[in-house]
Amino acid sequence: MRLLTENERLMASVILVFIMYFGLDSLFSLVIRDESLVRGRLTLSFVTAMASGIVFYVYSRRSISVAEPDKSIMILKKALTDDEIAIIDMVKDTPGVTQDSLRFRTDFSKSKVSALILNLEKKGIVQREKTGKTYKIFLSKL
Repeated sequence: MRLLTENERLMASVILVFIMYFGLDSLFSLVIRDESLVRGRLTLSFVTAMASGIVFYVYSRRSISVAEPDKSIMILKKALTDDEIAIIDMVKDTPGVTQDSLRFRTDFSKSKVSALILNLEKKGIVQREKTGKTYKIFLSKL
């Protein structure tokens, strides 16, 4: 099972908020039957749903960053250039980052990022997954 990307985590959090909101609203409507408390019921549902979405988003990020550093990556870094190490670190921090996003984060030219990723792919360190006109970059299982 691969880790969720930043966008996937955010989307999962938003979906969780909607499910929690409508589920809690239905549940509270069974418990709180007084029509004068509808606004309070909706507010309580909304606040609880938002809190659960935020907790999920933060907790899913924490589970990614708690993982211990991979020794194989530490060994590989000794044989790579500084630019390749910068690319690997960004891919490790954000699995599924797009090649275009890497270009903006590193301030490298488009051709340099493409060449670096191609070299890393030939070495078996990263994998590219075609997404529209760009690629998502993942670390290979070393």
